[in-house]
Amino acid sequence: MSVTVLTRAEIIQTAGRSKEQGLLRTALAELRGGTGGCVMIEGPGGIGKSHLLEAAASEAARLGIRIIAAGGAGGPLAPHTGGPALVTHLAEQLATDPAGPSPLEKAEAHVRELTLAHGPLLLTLDDADSAQEATARRLTALVQRTEGLPVLWLLARKPTLAVTAGSRALEEIAGHHATRLRLGPLEEAAIDEMAVSAFGAPMEPRLAELVHRSGGAPALVKLLLDALSREGLVRVTRGRVSLRSDELPRRVLDAVALKMHELSDDARWLVSALAVFDRPCTLHEAGALVGRSTLDIVGAIHEALGMGVLGERDGEVDFCFPLVRDATYDNLPETTRRALHREAATLLQRDGSRSTEEVARHITLGSRPGEDTAGRLFAFLERTARSPRSITDSIRLLATAGHHAEARALVAGVLSGTGPHGPAADPAVKMRTLLAVASVWLYTGRNDGLTAQAVRRLGEGELPAPQRARLLVAETVAHLCDEAPAQCGEAPARCGEALARPAALAAATATGRRALRQGEADGDMLSQLLADMLLSRCALESGDLDEAVRRACEGMHLAQLGGSETAHHYPHLMMAAALAAHDELAEAEIMLRLGEQQAVRKGDTWLRPMWHYQRAQLRLAAGRLAEAEEAAELAAAAVEPRSPVGSAVLALLSHLALLRDDLSTARYHLRCAALGPFETMHSAPEDLVWRRGLLRHAEGDIAGAFKELRPLYETLPARPRLLTREPEAAATLVRMARCAGSREHAGTVVAVMRDLTSRHPNIRALQGAAMHAEGVLRDDQRLLERAHQEQRLARRPLALAAVLEDGGVLSRGAGGRPPSGQVQQATARLRQALCLYEKAGAALHVRRVRGRLAEQPARPNAAQAAATVPGWESLTEAERRVGTLVAEGLTNREVAKRLFLSPHTVDSHLRQCFAKFAVNNRVELTRAVLEHHTPDDPENT
Repeated sequence: MSVTVLTRAEIIQTAGRSKEQGLLRTALAELRGGTGGCVMIEGPGGIGKSHLLEAAASEAARLGIRIIAAGGAGGPLAPHTGGPALVTHLAEQLATDPAGPSPLEKAEAHVRELTLAHGPLLLTLDDADSAQEATARRLTALVQRTEGLPVLWLLARKPTLAVTAGSRALEEIAGHHATRLRLGPLEEAAIDEMAVSAFGAPMEPRLAELVHRSGGAPALVKLLLDALSREGLVRVTRGRVSLRSDELPRRVLDAVALKMHELSDDARWLVSALAVFDRPCTLHEAGALVGRSTLDIVGAIHEALGMGVLGERDGEVDFCFPLVRDATYDNLPETTRRALHREAATLLQRDGSRSTEEVARHITLGSRPGEDTAGRLFAFLERTARSPRSITDSIRLLATAGHHAEARALVAGVLSGTGPHGPAADPAVKMRTLLAVASVWLYTGRNDGLTAQAVRRLGEGELPAPQRARLLVAETVAHLCDEAPAQCGEAPARCGEALARPAALAAATATGRRALRQGEADGDMLSQLLADMLLSRCALESGDLDEAVRRACEGMHLAQLGGSETAHHYPHLMMAAALAAHDELAEAEIMLRLGEQQAVRKGDTWLRPMWHYQRAQLRLAAGRLAEAEEAAELAAAAVEPRSPVGSAVLALLSHLALLRDDLSTARYHLRCAALGPFETMHSAPEDLVWRRGLLRHAEGDIAGAFKELRPLYETLPARPRLLTREPEAAATLVRMARCAGSREHAGTVVAVMRDLTSRHPNIRALQGAAMHAEGVLRDDQRLLERAHQEQRLARRPLALAAVLEDGGVLSRGAGGRPPSGQVQQATARLRQALCLYEKAGAALHVRRVRGRLAEQPARPNAAQAAATVPGWESLTEAERRVGTLVAEGLTNREVAKRLFLSPHTVDSHLRQCFAKFAVNNRVELTRAVLEHHTPDDPENT
């Protein structure tokens, strides 16, 4: 029994075509039994016709069937040349005799001779559509004449718009003498299979999105995968393939450029110009873009359609493959792209048939360096509508595209009504604009004092009742978002200033309540909705989780009742955050899904990064690290890196990289996150500080980690935001403070957790985290046991694993010789923690727990247990230094390097530390050092 073994290249070429291959195998099996026929494989260039012919030929060879092939493999990017005519190919194998039979009769006779001599015969012809008229007619006749022979014809052709005698002949074969096999684009699952075969691992979301833009054309997918690998633009991390760069591979750009040069000059220029439209367009738009009438471009359009570069969709034309559109756009010179965007903006404004957001996009991308982009946008808005929605669309576009200066200038122009932005607007228009802008900044982050300036300017005069509530809403946003952005990665002191904002939080809460009361008095639902969202955020930051849920619920209710005025605001984000703080993670994810569905239906795509970012936070809390990273990657792909949301996403990616023990990637993401401001609806400077501290601790820099986190300890009582979102962080903060010798800061964390649990006794995650933190502070096994019981009923597996780990370490390292049952229980706890960490994919914790399991528990003899332990006071200065660094997690070699000692000397000092503390391993030494190394010790620095 023979077995067909496919190579990796063959798997890539035939992925997703199992149904078609099955049909061809059936036809070949019937051919082997003596029954012939004809199969016409149809599809556009690059869809995989040639690969199917090759696969059929390989199968035929395996079955011992004689093969005659003609034509060549093509593709969406292959030169447009046809293969030799099969009829001629057959006829040339016989001697030419002018007085003899015709070429058709010669070919038929030759086929009959081959079947008599060799049995069944497979005849394949690729690019049959390129055959001349006479050849196509002879082919039709030859297929008819050989119907009773053991001959299987496999013909491949591309659909064509032109109706010729040759195309009619091929259509006669397909309609009356052949089985049609139409090939469509590959499904995403098949594309993913090709990628796994090429890279040896599954793709991360950003890479998958790029590969799927191939449009399902196997040849294009293969080209892209090969180019990404050869140019080193992908890397494999933790079993998944990710992009190193957002740039398209040079090989893809060059291949697309070669394909474009097969078109005539007119067609090539038209296709290149259409690349600035990221959508299908009408013939009228295409002609207007290049300054020609619709009739003038019909020939070029038909040429591009015939070449398979463009396709028809609902009466409009578009690129057949989005990847070809991307490459065509990237191949355009910068000046040409800018000019085309300007022309597109002009024609779309003139027609008025497209959305404001699309026109604003072309205005922004068509701006020259140094040009007043905000002025052009404002002029467009003035001509179209003075609605806050139009203004907000433009500001969102500018802000999310990284044009923060232009966004601020646009807002300033609307509010001032002076200079190049047109005549002054009336107070009502200004107020609507201010409220719209304030709501945008509430989602996207800081605005460098712009809202506060506008509030002061508008507050100078008398305002009618409906506008007073909206002014108060904007003032609340100003309190929350108008702090000067701190570069937390570069200046810890400035970061401390950014964290210390209890006064701003209190002012925002008070002003938000005033806005809510005023909105209720005025009957202004939009003001009430935004005030409720702001108050929910303030409550989350201050640790009032019940109030956060109440305010978010009110916002949800108002969003449903407010009609079109509140339609483009999404309290779902605040509701999801409040539910997550209440440990309702599944309900929070459902809330996000509902909100995102509504936003997509209404066209509010600018919020896409926030949905993905919040979803990643929820999955991290639930211990689904791979899914969290996938959502975070999607958020990163949809946001500008040096924006508040972009910085928050990068910080989260750093945390996830750290958990999977990829410290280099974690450092890289943190460096990038520190380049932008850090303040959004669901992130704050403490998030970046917290992750920097975790990274330093993982690197073994205990003192540096504590120094990084010191501002966070000091602001937790007034702003316990981190502990409500990540309750398990409390025990880590306590442990770091103890390692640094600061029981005072450790006590602060425990006090904050006690306050939170007293206000929210029913939230098990908080209760368990509070007991865990206090158990770590006091080395209290009973508290850790109670924390274990609480976390078992909560929904945070990483928090449960941390409790089990600390409980196991404390039991194994308890003073004296622990009973054998206690040792076994401690080991079981550590193994349970290891299992949870492994299931979550937290490789950093897995490595640490495996190291602890490999260590033997302390077993001092009875004499040692009864003797007095000399302890810390008996250590020499050198031994204290070595013991302290070992307790911080440094290896002997690292300690030697730090203290400029030889490894032998460090070993000697470490043995003395073990003897004087009566311990047998580094874990017990660490605990002993922490007990004796108090803040008053002179060695505590």
